[in-house]
Amino acid sequence: MCLGLGTYWTGRLAWADHLSRGNDLSSRVEAVRLCPSATLYERLAEKREELGGDPLPDLEQAVALEPENARWRLHLGLRAELSGDLGLAERSYREAARLSRQYQPRYLLAQYYFRRQNADQFGEWSRAAFATAYGDVAPLLDLCWRMQPNAEWLVEQSPAGRPEIASQFLLFLARHRQTGAGLPLALRLTATARSEDLPALLDYCNQCLYEGDGATAMGVWNALCARRLVPGHPLDAARGVSLTNGSFEHPPTGTGFDWRLEKAPWLGFAPFNGGLRLTLSGNQPEICLLASEYVPVLPESRYRLRLAPQPPETPSAEGLEWMVYDPSGKAVATGRSTDGWLTFTPATEVVRIGLIYRRPLGSTRLEGSASIAGAQLELVR
Repeated sequence: MCLGLGTYWTGRLAWADHLSRGNDLSSRVEAVRLCPSATLYERLAEKREELGGDPLPDLEQAVALEPENARWRLHLGLRAELSGDLGLAERSYREAARLSRQYQPRYLLAQYYFRRQNADQFGEWSRAAFATAYGDVAPLLDLCWRMQPNAEWLVEQSPAGRPEIASQFLLFLARHRQTGAGLPLALRLTATARSEDLPALLDYCNQCLYEGDGATAMGVWNALCARRLVPGHPLDAARGVSLTNGSFEHPPTGTGFDWRLEKAPWLGFAPFNGGLRLTLSGNQPEICLLASEYVPVLPESRYRLRLAPQPPETPSAEGLEWMVYDPSGKAVATGRSTDGWLTFTPATEVVRIGLIYRRPLGSTRLEGSASIAGAQLELVR
């Protein structure tokens, strides 16, 4: 007898499931009569809404059948809000957040209060959402900025102990040109940073440099140097310590305040005898950038820059010289004097020094290799 009852109910459940997937409303109504379950009531609600009916009673039945399931309450909240029943929507969202520790209920509550333009409740639930978030939080960051475009307020929303979320805050602030406001967050992240946090911190540092915010960039870079997360030493323009990897002690990383080597089919680089060897194919432009580095400087102070002296019998090349740019890309100084020094007076707190090749007048383009021992930058005052 038990076997027969089991077979009967198995068949009944299977038939109800089949009916609930039918294209007509009556089949789905019959499905919930045969087997009143939350899943089947949700399918009935979908079909009723598709036909222009009110899905809320069916979704309320789903909630009644599984009151501890946050999923049904979220679905009810969404449909109630679309129907204009804001009281039912808010209660459903809140109950879902109580039942679930997941990100989605809190994110939907933040969205709900954003649509209502309730700043206090939005702030509360956006913080709760960030605290439970995983993966991409860019949509919620966008909502925060639209609700309150205040960088200091946004930094306060960043959850402690969540470096994977904090790094997204940094990049968001950088994209909105709010690098200075992000420095406390960047330093907090740097203090406990792991290798997987380094790309976001360096991206933030780079964005600071692109925006000309040398002080913020140097704060992050020095903190990374102090923790040995990047090679090199902390920088201090006031003491004349402005160059990173000036003698190419380590392979250039191409980020932050380190050297950035240009990539082109006519150009190659390789370590050489404590310096760097560059190779030009002869097809390079008559004037071209080979390598560059951002350096912190004292505005309105006098500096001089040159290639470091080469060891004896080291191959060198004609046509190599320096150019200095401000953060906007405007040339501050170019060329060199007869003693090989390029003198300049910056107007900004960070400049970009560039090693360029310029074909000397009356000569063919350089084809072959030359070595560079490094750069020398001196604060003349």
